[in-house]
Amino acid sequence: MVDKEKTNSSTKKKEANKKKCQTELLEEQVATLTAKVKELEQQIAQKETILAEANEKYLRLVADYDNYRKRREKEVSQIIEYAGEEVLRNILPILDDLERAYQNANPESNEQNIRDGLELIYRKFGKILKDLGVEAYESLHQPFNPDLHYAVMQREEPETPSETVVAEFEKGYKYRNRVLRHAKVVVSK
Repeated sequence: MVDKEKTNSSTKKKEANKKKCQTELLEEQVATLTAKVKELEQQIAQKETILAEANEKYLRLVADYDNYRKRREKEVSQIIEYAGEEVLRNILPILDDLERAYQNANPESNEQNIRDGLELIYRKFGKILKDLGVEAYESLHQPFNPDLHYAVMQREEPETPSETVVAEFEKGYKYRNRVLRHAKVVVSK
């Protein structure tokens, strides 16, 4: 019986050792797997940071492109809106000549038909320009404004405040809200 007890005891010790080895092996595996999980979690965190940065760059790029598109549309719109500006600028001297001819025609002579014809042409031409968005602006007796006026000379005018337009050689015109041609004026000293 003693042998049986020794055998039982020896078997129990072997089983205990075996369980202990298995437990240690499992603990090592758990430790290894825990370390791997932590490493993978760090890699995931790094990848999430990279993804967030890439997403932020993408959103900025989309916003920049949208701003560029809007700015380009505005520029194209302005080009289209003011495309005829140069043509209109070149037509204005004709209007000036017609106005001078009308003003210098002698009303007492038999040239009344010429005067009436010039007046008709002048009014029609002025109406066409107005319909296109071109309008003359008033300069006489206004304060001199370099954004609207081009001073061709100055002269003393005792009754007039300084820097006031006292004569106009050529009218100034605006096309929509922009100055098409500055008025050529005489300014008081």
